[in-house]
Amino acid sequence: MTPPDRRGARALQLIVGFAISGTLVWLAFRHTPFADVWATITTAHVLPMVAAVVLSTLPFLLRVPRWQLLLHRGDGSTIPRQSLWRAVAIGFAANNVLPFRAGEVLRLAAISRLAPVSFAAALSSVAVERVLDALVVVMLLGIGLVGGQLPAGSGMAAKAEWIGVICLVAMVVAIVAAWKRDMALRIFERLLPAGPIAQKIVGFVDNVLRGLSAMRDPRRAVPVIVWSLVIWIVNASAFYVAFLAFDFQLPFTAALIVQGALMIGIAVPSTPGYVMVFETAIYGVLLLYGIDKDHGLAYGLLYHVATFIPITCLGALSAIRTGTHLRTPPPSP
Repeated sequence: MTPPDRRGARALQLIVGFAISGTLVWLAFRHTPFADVWATITTAHVLPMVAAVVLSTLPFLLRVPRWQLLLHRGDGSTIPRQSLWRAVAIGFAANNVLPFRAGEVLRLAAISRLAPVSFAAALSSVAVERVLDALVVVMLLGIGLVGGQLPAGSGMAAKAEWIGVICLVAMVVAIVAAWKRDMALRIFERLLPAGPIAQKIVGFVDNVLRGLSAMRDPRRAVPVIVWSLVIWIVNASAFYVAFLAFDFQLPFTAALIVQGALMIGIAVPSTPGYVMVFETAIYGVLLLYGIDKDHGLAYGLLYHVATFIPITCLGALSAIRTGTHLRTPPPSP
């Protein structure tokens, strides 16, 4: 049975998410009629957009060989890629239609049943994935900001370079901290004032570093890192190809910045499917490149809807074939 405080926290999170998405919808269309945005969407070139959708779906498939390197059965045997793919598809499809990022739990439950593997082993492997994804996206964001070629008149060029350098330094610090975990934790404990909040921060950092410590074996770390880079470079390529659908003359580094801003944006509470949080993060970056709001919003809306459909359908198909229900799993007590 779900404790009352847990139910209250979930209800508050859902309310805040809908409030944020609703506010962003109002701000986006307050001075921008939807008819104008739709007219811009209809001018998009079909072939580049189709290519962008294919590229945006490909990273879900690329997650399978990486996950296969991170997750094994108790006896050390390899998990079939079909089982891994179905769990990935179910999880990401569920994230598009269910609140509270329930797809993460469904993904773990699916692979625990399909493989089968222990839930704890699946959770550990996904934790490593999440840390690696964050580090790689931050690194690529840093590269994009340092070499992003933002218009000098935007007032953001110099600031972007500094932010990019900070992102790259943060990535190096994270790698060193994972290598010297005990020392890093001692430093955090000394820097933070004593108290329950500091304990939670240190505990969070400890969990992150523990996840990275699983990558100390070069034979596993190198291919996993390579796959992580491939996943996110292909994902950024989808944004870049979609630029061509709208005739945006932007560098590839702009796609890296859009990707990074989007990953940060969808971390805030929102409705299932990240309604308008997704679009706002995208057109906010495009504004820095001189793309007007009508075109930036049209790009964000079309990209979101077009790339939303394939993985949701593939996940639903996998759920049907495996007998998995795309519904919010019961919270742990």
